Amino acid sequence: MTRSLKAQLAQKAEDNTQRHREANYRDDFDAGRQHTKIPLEKIDPNPYQPRTSLSEADIRELATSISSLGLLQPVSVRVIGDRYQLIAGERRLRAHRVLGKPTIEAIVLGVDEATSATLALAENIEREDLSDFEVGEGIRRVEEQFPGRTKLAESLGIQRSDLYRYFSYSKLPEFIRECLVIQPKLLSRTAASDIVKALKDAGSDERVQQRLRKAWEQLEAGKLDQTKIAGVIARPETGPSTSADKPTHIMKNGTKVGTFSRTQDKFVMKLTSSALSNEQVEKIQRFVVELFN
Repeated sequence: MTRSLKAQLAQKAEDNTQRHREANYRDDFDAGRQHTKIPLEKIDPNPYQPRTSLSEADIRELATSISSLGLLQPVSVRVIGDRYQLIAGERRLRAHRVLGKPTIEAIVLGVDEATSATLALAENIEREDLSDFEVGEGIRRVEEQFPGRTKLAESLGIQRSDLYRYFSYSKLPEFIRECLVIQPKLLSRTAASDIVKALKDAGSDERVQQRLRKAWEQLEAGKLDQTKIAGVIARPETGPSTSADKPTHIMKNGTKVGTFSRTQDKFVMKLTSSALSNEQVEKIQRFVVELFN
């Protein structure tokens, strides 16, 4: 993640945290200014949650901490109809469910869709670095809330070129995306962008897909660096050399007068015309014709 993006989102998280510190706790509250206790059953998940996987061990560890020390920071939510939608605090909410608690302290913010998604990104980045894939997925989900990609890039504090690198994940083959949902840190945004470009340049040939799958298997096995995958895709298919692949020289009185060679598609013979008599030309022609009769 670029430092400018992380810094901007972290600042948003800090602003959110400051609201928590300044809030006056009471059951009667004004949305966006004070916090209260909310039944867990009335809180719906954040559709913009960028993290694709949450460690159950981490959730249990957090539950133990909350049980001993209490909740140090409320979750943040926004009102949707007669229910609440989580903005930030997925792990804290899950920890409360593990503990069997009926309610959780929450601050209610009056924010729009775009701000909710951005705060969700900031919340996770501030606590533990998200992978590029997860950031890309989060940005993709909030994209529709902005009038254009230029405005989206400005809002996130990144260059459009970097924004497109994050968007590259959506253009990867489905089998790679499915793998990244489980192991989101396998592929950086730069490597993803390089793979997409290599696939575009190489076309949709089945051999290209086979090279990609083989390279991906090597990456998963730790035998190939992610930065090398695009090169594997672009590399033409080559096989081991054999004697049949190498041109064979045709000699006459110690002088080369021609060659014959075999490629994947053709058998080619080349002879210097001056080295052949008319009779020899006719013999060669008859031999070739008879060979296929």
